[in-house]
Amino acid sequence: MARPGTKQRILATTLALFNQLGTPNASTNHIALELDISPGNLYYHYPNKEQLIETLFCQYEQALQPLTSQAFTEELSIEDIWFFLHLNFELALEYRFIYQDSDYITSKCPSLAAKFQHLLTALYQSLLRLLTALSSTGILLVTADDMIEDISLNMLLICTQWIHFKKHLSGISEANIASDHFNQGIYQVLSLLLPYLDQAHREHLQHLREAYQ
Repeated sequence: MARPGTKQRILATTLALFNQLGTPNASTNHIALELDISPGNLYYHYPNKEQLIETLFCQYEQALQPLTSQAFTEELSIEDIWFFLHLNFELALEYRFIYQDSDYITSKCPSLAAKFQHLLTALYQSLLRLLTALSSTGILLVTADDMIEDISLNMLLICTQWIHFKKHLSGISEANIASDHFNQGIYQVLSLLLPYLDQAHREHLQHLREAYQ
C-alpha cells in the first residue's frame, strides 16, 4: 500500500493534534515535530495554521454533504433517523476540534464564520426534512410544524454542543473527548424522540439506543 503523501500526512497529524491538544494549543511547530519534518517543509505545503484549519474544515463539510443533501422523499423507517444521527456523531467525533474550539476557529479564520453558520443551517434543514418525512408516514406522532421545528432544533443543539456540555459536566480538563462521550450524546439525542412514538416504534428505538449505553 502506497504511503500517504506529505500533504496528507500533515493534515492527518494536524487533525489528531487539534483533537487531542485543542486547536489553540497545537502550533505548527508541534505539528512539524510530530511529523519529524522541518517547519520549512510544513510551510511549503501549508504556509500558516489558518490554512490548515480551513482545509480540515472543508474536509468536514465535504464529509457531511451526503447527509445534508438528502431529500428524504422515499418511505422511511426509525432506522433512518438512527443512522443519520450515528453518522453525524461519527463525523463530529472525527473532526471534534471544530465544535470544541469553534470560537477560536472563527476568530482565527473569520471567513469560516459564514461557512459554520451555513453548515449548522444545512444540518438543521436536514433534520427538519427527516422528521417531517417520519411524521408523514405516521412513525412520528407529531404533525404540527412548530413542534417538528422545536424537536429538530433541540436535536441540533445536542449534536453540536454536546462536547462543550460534557466537558463542563464531567470536569474534563483536556481537549480530548473519548468516543464513549459521543455515545452518550447519541443516546441523549435519540431520547428526544421517544415521547413522540407509538409503543412499537418506541420499543424499537429503545433497542437501538441500548447500544450507546
